[in-house]
Amino acid sequence: MGRSTRGMWELPGGRIETAEAAPAAAVRELTEETGLTARVEDAHVVTVLHDDRLDVRRVTAVVRLTGWGGELGLPEPHRFVRWEWHDLPTLATLGKIFAPSAQALNAVWPGVLTGLPPVHSYVCATTVPPVPGEPADAVRLRGRMADTVIRNNWAPSPRVQAALREVPRHRFVPEAVLETAYHDDLAVVTVRESPRIALSSVSAAWLQAHMIEELRLEPGMTVLEVGSGGYNAELLAHVVGDRGRVVTVDIDPYVVHRTQRLCAEAGSGRVTAVLGDGGLGAPGHVPARGFDGLMITHSAADIAPSWREQLAEGARLVVPLEMGGYTRSLTLVRRGDVLHTVHWTYCGFVRDRGAAARTAPAVSLAGGEVTVRWEDGAPSDTAGLDEALCGPRHELTTGLVVRGTFNFETLQVYAATTLPGFCRLTASEGSTLVAQQDAAAMLADGSLAYLTHRMVEDSPDPADRLTEFFVHAYGPAAGELAERFADCVRTWDQKVRESGYPPMTVHPAGTPDDRLPVGDVLDKPFARLVFQWPGRVPDGAPDLTAGGRRA
Repeated sequence: MGRSTRGMWELPGGRIETAEAAPAAAVRELTEETGLTARVEDAHVVTVLHDDRLDVRRVTAVVRLTGWGGELGLPEPHRFVRWEWHDLPTLATLGKIFAPSAQALNAVWPGVLTGLPPVHSYVCATTVPPVPGEPADAVRLRGRMADTVIRNNWAPSPRVQAALREVPRHRFVPEAVLETAYHDDLAVVTVRESPRIALSSVSAAWLQAHMIEELRLEPGMTVLEVGSGGYNAELLAHVVGDRGRVVTVDIDPYVVHRTQRLCAEAGSGRVTAVLGDGGLGAPGHVPARGFDGLMITHSAADIAPSWREQLAEGARLVVPLEMGGYTRSLTLVRRGDVLHTVHWTYCGFVRDRGAAARTAPAVSLAGGEVTVRWEDGAPSDTAGLDEALCGPRHELTTGLVVRGTFNFETLQVYAATTLPGFCRLTASEGSTLVAQQDAAAMLADGSLAYLTHRMVEDSPDPADRLTEFFVHAYGPAAGELAERFADCVRTWDQKVRESGYPPMTVHPAGTPDDRLPVGDVLDKPFARLVFQWPGRVPDGAPDLTAGGRRA
């Protein structure tokens, strides 16, 4: 970009002369202003922008050059002070940028500049070839990221390993510095509703690799991704190879445009980005036998019927599913109308924004100090809870004492799917009523109980610290509820803790009870989930995972 004598930064550009085509004008202006040279064959019109500035109607052709040569000079010192190369993440810090230049930059790399006034964009049908070349640091950092993911066994297959090493992740997050783009354990937020709420992001590399591995893809397959961004779709495209195809769908026009633009800039040409509600899948793009794999890249409150219907028999759906508000990435295999879970992974994603998105019912108590919410099912009666919270607190130890860092991710899902009246509590910071800001809870008989913990033995070494789990309860039935919750924790500790996640199946919402296998049922609007937790399924009940009988 050039620092102009007007005190702002500008891209090379100028007027299109009479009878001159936009690509030829771009090549001419590049040489006249910078001394660099290019061929007209390497000049591609990305889009035409139209905006009104005061009383002037301005039309700008944005031309992307895929090849150039020469050295930067200063042929027009009366117009420019100097020319410089800039890394994309630094553009937002430069200061004043000439408005057409800023809009052109954002047209090629959506998101690299924010807060720009609206502009009409008329995308040209011409295909822009991927632009080669990248900083040496990108190659080094991508290799380091891939090595870390592979070393931790998140990418055991050669095709996924190769995708991590070859797909340029930084080209799909142009607003991020290279160190951030290639961090193995960071998600990069690309669209925000507010400073604290993310609408779209590129997930952590280890999680993307792991979810792709779970699909068990082969070259030539066709895959559907729900929730776009570009990078994950290109990883999938790399794995399915030259004969494969990836369809990615998103409800946000900006996200779809960004995906199309960035895939054109640095992609394989095998990704089709579609605007639509991902809860409906991708009608019109489904192969004759169904998709060979389906990957959801947002947190889903339910299993949309279209996902099962558009999935090939025996193929895999990988979905971050919320159960009681706790999200786990599930790998599901289609067997007729039933989806069988074969793998669970702890994870976190942005939430769904489609028609199936759900806002959890919530009730504020104690003047707003405590909020009860029901992530699944209908709200319970909260009558009398305000009064109960003003009364004494019942405290009961669960008997569970743990040393060091403690993983209780299965306890969260176990409680959410086995405790009647399960809900979640949110407390304001410094609350005297609830000892933590987010807690698993249960509500019944005008009473409330929640699970909490406290350190009972400190140590300079975190691995030697002891933590004990307690149940706190309020209300006339506080003692009974506390005992039920504590019994849940004890049962989990004795029968579930070491065995991990249970066999689980997903059935259509209308499936009658007598056609469901034995287990704990979690009902959602579109699906019925059946969990076979250890100790809660009689001997001889069908094994949901193996399709046989339990010993």
